Amino acid sequence: MRYGIISDIHSNLEALNAALESIQDVDVLLCPGDVVGYGPNPNECCELLREKQVVTILGNHDAAVIGSMPLDWFNPYARAAVEWTRDQLSPENHAYLEGLPLTHRSEHFIMVHGSLSSPELFDYITTPWDARPTFVEMPACAVCFIGHTHIAEFYSRKSGETWADQIGMAAGGTIDLKPGFLYIVNCGSVGQPRDFNPNAGVGVYDTEAAMVEIRRLEYPVSVTQEKMQDAGLPEPLWERLEYGA
Repeated sequence: MRYGIISDIHSNLEALNAALESIQDVDVLLCPGDVVGYGPNPNECCELLREKQVVTILGNHDAAVIGSMPLDWFNPYARAAVEWTRDQLSPENHAYLEGLPLTHRSEHFIMVHGSLSSPELFDYITTPWDARPTFVEMPACAVCFIGHTHIAEFYSRKSGETWADQIGMAAGGTIDLKPGFLYIVNCGSVGQPRDFNPNAGVGVYDTEAAMVEIRRLEYPVSVTQEKMQDAGLPEPLWERLEYGA
């Protein structure tokens, strides 16, 4: 089975189209949350995921847009984008986001936006210490896909041990999944990268090859920036797209 992973799209249609073009050869598409927020095309991104039957879970920006997470959790720029998105979102796409679960489990993987120990809190995993509670929750499955940080990286831990390795993947590359190890994999953000690489981050998980490939894809950043400016979204949100910061 081959899975395509497209996380943290954040209403960036140009980046999403580039991602989907790159992973046409997969069997199932997965989205570890944050379909909307920040970007200028929330309805179009929701509709594409619905059309392609992407297996999607709830991210914190999705939760804020539908009113299930307080806005005081967000900085002023993110809050402004959430409020703008609420005004733009169609009733059908609002209902779509409302129906997303916090986690998804299958025989091949687990998926959560933040930490698996308390998915409703949307805790960040940025260090091996942060990763420990999630590793505790996944003994029956060797791979957990996350999002949230917008940083392409992975954590690996040998079964029975307590410490994990943290490996950055900002330039992309391949993760060979070894027997007897657990993996937490963040394929990066499609629409708002923050690992100083402005290219969209996507992943391909091949269960037969026991491998995850992380790809970084160019897309027309300036088009998205112009749309964000025209929509009146905060300047720092569209400026940062150019630098992946």
